[in-house]
Amino acid sequence: MATRATRTRLDPEVRRELILDAAERVMVDRVPAEVTFEEIADAAQVSRGLVYNYFRDRTGLLVALAERTLDRLDREVLGALDPGTDLPTQVTALGRAYGRHAKVNGDTWRLLSRSGLLDHPSVQGARAARVGRIAETWGDTPDAHLAAWSITALYEMTGLNPLPPPVRPEDLVRLLCELLVPGLSARGVGPVATSS
Repeated sequence: MATRATRTRLDPEVRRELILDAAERVMVDRVPAEVTFEEIADAAQVSRGLVYNYFRDRTGLLVALAERTLDRLDREVLGALDPGTDLPTQVTALGRAYGRHAKVNGDTWRLLSRSGLLDHPSVQGARAARVGRIAETWGDTPDAHLAAWSITALYEMTGLNPLPPPVRPEDLVRLLCELLVPGLSARGVGPVATSS
């Protein structure tokens, strides 16, 4: 007697992640508008209808990719803001966090840039929230917000546009620590001690 292969039903969140992974692979070197949901469905080994079920349209799919990438970045950034360290250590840790993130997610950021999605309200809102969280740890003053905004903008830019040779990411970190940190520290910007 022949046995029937049984299909394993995946958790909806796992299936959603598989579709997003497939979309990243299919779209990575292409203009997003030229990629069909059918191509993404084939790459994810699901039906086109299921892709539409999770993401109503291409914008919805790209927003989901952006949100997932932003969540990854936020975890990296929050991990860099150890409250027991000084400002130069945190600026260095932020540079390393952005560098790690760019290495793993650079293709997705370039895809989002090509699609014009970096200006989407959800992407801008997530960036503003990240800058706000960093500024909060640095005293929540106007100077802290400006410093957090400036430093993150420079680190983010290197993820989209590689630094010109022979400059390396650690050179940017060193420059920020040497030029900005002393002035910020003099203005009272820096890690705020938290009460336990």
